[in-house]
Amino acid sequence: MTGALPRFHRLALGDTASLQRTFRTADLEAWAELAHAPVPVDRVPEPLLAGLFSCLLGEHLPGHGTNYLKQHLEMRNPARPGEPLTARVTVTRLRPDKALVNLDTICLGADGRLVCSGEALVLFRH
Repeated sequence: MTGALPRFHRLALGDTASLQRTFRTADLEAWAELAHAPVPVDRVPEPLLAGLFSCLLGEHLPGHGTNYLKQHLEMRNPARPGEPLTARVTVTRLRPDKALVNLDTICLGADGRLVCSGEALVLFRH
């Protein structure tokens, strides 16, 4: 099966990817307009935090060809507008028979506090 899934087989337990993003007031206003929701003033909305993981999974680890199957996030502390946030994904399980990848997800605030954590399951056939 190695020849059938060459990029999948380059993945390893413990592989990690991260990104940093700061959501400004203009980002929150744009999100509120799209979501038809009030503009949040004291915290970054949960869908924007979840989007950080979507970006990581689709662009970095595993990368292009990733199909999002499931994500669970527990919100621990609010993310403040204007603060740098660091999102990270780590491979925790590989199932080559089904081309499935389990990953831990975590987002930290500027001061290192845990904003949210969880896990994701993706299908990666590349």
